[in-house]
Amino acid sequence: MRSKIKIVLLSLTLIFMFSVSASAQDPKDPQTPKAVLKAAAAAKAYVAKQPKPREPRDRAKVADKSDYCIDCHREKTPGIFEEWVLSEHASLGIGCNDCHGAYQSEKDSFLHAGRFYIRTVVSPARCGRCHKQTIRGFANTAHARALTNLEEMKADDPRYPLIEPYKESGFAECRACHGTRIAVSKDHRPTAQTWPNHGAGRINPDGSPGNCAMCHGRHRFSVASARQPEACIGCHDGRMYPEGEIYARSLHGLAYRDEESRRNLKRPYFYCDSTENTAPTCALCHLNGAGQGLITRHDPAWRLSHNLTHPEALIREVKGEPQTRMRAVCEQCHAASVVERFLTAADSELQRYQDEVVKPKLAQFEKLLKKKKGKKRKAILVDYADFLAQSKAYRLNLYMGHPGRTER
Repeated sequence: MRSKIKIVLLSLTLIFMFSVSASAQDPKDPQTPKAVLKAAAAAKAYVAKQPKPREPRDRAKVADKSDYCIDCHREKTPGIFEEWVLSEHASLGIGCNDCHGAYQSEKDSFLHAGRFYIRTVVSPARCGRCHKQTIRGFANTAHARALTNLEEMKADDPRYPLIEPYKESGFAECRACHGTRIAVSKDHRPTAQTWPNHGAGRINPDGSPGNCAMCHGRHRFSVASARQPEACIGCHDGRMYPEGEIYARSLHGLAYRDEESRRNLKRPYFYCDSTENTAPTCALCHLNGAGQGLITRHDPAWRLSHNLTHPEALIREVKGEPQTRMRAVCEQCHAASVVERFLTAADSELQRYQDEVVKPKLAQFEKLLKKKKGKKRKAILVDYADFLAQSKAYRLNLYMGHPGRTER
């Protein structure tokens, strides 16, 4: 690379020298040295053939240390550079150093490129310097506490027998979705055992919980990406987390797939504008301010009246406003009378199912698990996991899929 730069500089020098020499004489003058003109033409041709520096589609003007980052990373990691240059951050002049910059005294900072101190992990606390209100509402959500909820689960929780085997490893097997505690090595960089990690509830080196990039993506930080159901289905999928597939098979999921031309997911909206969004997504119903009197929040539980993922859904029921807020969302597309009948029927069936099916089964498995040990206990845990998965799917289907289904 350096040799190429030297050649280009030498060529430019020759062009200048030869052009001066040539301009001092008339090219038609037989006294003008042909060698001078020939050398100048050759130098110009060489420079013209050299590859031009890669130009971003939207050149972002960024001051401070970020310009060093851009000059380097646009060549070495062009994919990251392109993601950033297409982001809202770039258009606002927010550069690499604004997020990755660090003080030397911080435990996860290290000297980068021999120029300045940075950190690898960007935490919600860092994002909160600009997005204060958002982070304030996110910090205590189930997403931010995805790891600590596992760590702090009590032995009397019906789900505890299933997570107990993973406690010894610090839930390393669960890190892809739940996250892990990111440790820092002696060189102040995250350890290979704990990073990369993009789980929703990871504990960052600065002590803050959560990970904004889990939904919004890294470097582009897209609002539209987080509003797509695919962002949620990355974790909410599978036997124990059937929400994603239930949604995909529901009429809501079908509407999302059909409305190709009416998904303006990037538009900042606080109400469900039927000219822009007629297809309900996970974020539109659970997070966005799609309803009269609602604002966008990063806490799905704010408008969920039942903790349907928990075996003891009714015992853990949140009283008061949550269902009222969810009704406001539903009524953007459905008549109030239809919403009332639907929720009344679902609530009634939930009560019946919990009383007649779930409670007796939980009591039965609790007795069996207390008596059995070793291989026999493991065999019972397999059946218990199946029961918890099926009952969870049944409850979720009542409200977002097909009532009566215990399978996805």
